[in-house]
Amino acid sequence: MNQVKLETTELDNKEIEKYLSDSIIAYGIEQTNGEMPLKVYSSLKDKNGNFIGGIMGYKVLNLFFITHLYVESQHRNNGYGNKLLGAIENKANLLGCNLLRLNTLNKRTSSLYTRAGFHKTISISNYMNGFDLLYYHKNI
Repeated sequence: MNQVKLETTELDNKEIEKYLSDSIIAYGIEQTNGEMPLKVYSSLKDKNGNFIGGIMGYKVLNLFFITHLYVESQHRNNGYGNKLLGAIENKANLLGCNLLRLNTLNKRTSSLYTRAGFHKTISISNYMNGFDLLYYHKNI
């Protein structure tokens, strides 16, 4: 009989992280008939080269999933979030995507996403310590 050793750790473990990431990506590529996820990044910087904000996500098949969107607090409410969303939407469209998707725990961003044409798909109340998990999508 084979013996299996189970290990659990809170310490940073690049070996496990690489194994999981590589395995999940390989499985996903197999399931999508060989299409690799394509990561896309967009950022805004001030005249000194300091980050104001950024957005990132990835394309798989016809879907573009936005994983991160952030604007520095002193630069919020100046249209930068919309500018970043617009840039990523344009790129996703050029890549052949017809659907954008994202999720957030931040209720305050709801108006940003709805103004940008996103629709709330799912809301899971009190998902984590009083935070709701909100899913949004946009057909493009």
